[in-house]
Amino acid sequence: NSVLMSESLSNSVSLSESMSNSVLMSESLSNSVSMSESLSNSVSMSESLSNSVSMSESLSNSVSMSESLSNSVSMSESLSNSVSLS
Repeated sequence: NSVLMSESLSNSVSLSESMSNSVLMSESLSNSVSMSESLSNSVSMSESLSNSVSMSESLSNSVSMSESLSNSVSMSESLSNSVSLS
């Protein structure tokens, strides 16, 4: 179920908005390796992250999520280029 969810996340704007409001969803992000990889490989998803204030807050509050961000080269690059996320 995790693969199908990651695909729908990168393609669905409304679902990425619900991500920022769902604690369980942010937890599953930090626990899913393939999900963090799809984040770093999806341009539209990284754009929605930089444009979503509540999502950037949940990222800064999640230790395991910030660790997976620091281990992802392309994701850390998009973070350094995004004013709202930095």
